[in-house]
Amino acid sequence: MRALLEILRSILGRNRELVFELARREVTERYAGTALGSVWAFVTPLLTMAIYVGLFAFVFPVRLGEGGSPWLGAALILSGIVPWITFADCATRAPGVLLGHRALVRQVVFPIEVLPAKTVAACLVPQLVGTMVGLTIACATAGLSWTQLLLPLLWVIQIMLMFGVMLLLSTLGVWLRDLREIVSFLANIGLYVAPIILLPQIIAGLPTLARAAISANPFSHMVWCFHDATVLHTFAHPWSWLVFPMFSVIVLVAGASVFTKLKPAMGEAM
Repeated sequence: MRALLEILRSILGRNRELVFELARREVTERYAGTALGSVWAFVTPLLTMAIYVGLFAFVFPVRLGEGGSPWLGAALILSGIVPWITFADCATRAPGVLLGHRALVRQVVFPIEVLPAKTVAACLVPQLVGTMVGLTIACATAGLSWTQLLLPLLWVIQIMLMFGVMLLLSTLGVWLRDLREIVSFLANIGLYVAPIILLPQIIAGLPTLARAAISANPFSHMVWCFHDATVLHTFAHPWSWLVFPMFSVIVLVAGASVFTKLKPAMGEAM
């Protein structure tokens, strides 16, 4: 916890403006040279969501329960896929964050903890757009509910998880150069082993072992929490509201510990 508190004091206190500026540059430089520039940070999630809405509302209409609207099924899928895509993007980029800034890491005076923090902040831009669109569709199909007020809390918990994963993977990526390919593979299959495109009636029809595997996946609980708050309007998965925060805190503390212990050796390892 001491290591975590020191990192948080650095990125939220002393170097808060530096994190914001580096995150802004990362968003703009990612699309540098394109005709639309940083506008792609907003267009890309909109196009992705349009594809999923088109698939699950029109091409392969998925209904949430008997007599449910395909739009309601699409809204449920969007409520889970938006945070998952953001998390997967963050995790995939994590192993190369420190390696991509070798000169800064080798400078003793530079607070290198801002590098993972600025990447997490940059990854949140598409999720902000996706959440607004998904919430609009959810309100139009499932209506308004007080549970939607819990979305900011879920965002904070998700950021904790993403930052913990970023600290852990960016540190290990300094020594394990194949880590990025491994994480990319796991992120690709993660879409199909979590309840993202698997709606409740589909999961209910799976074998017991498959249902147990989905429940044992900690990222399933992240998705279920977003389902409950955005579309279902009830705590349909009460255990998820305990597992998701606890898992996020554990990952965050573990990531901060590994980052702090290996930080002195990073410069020589590059």
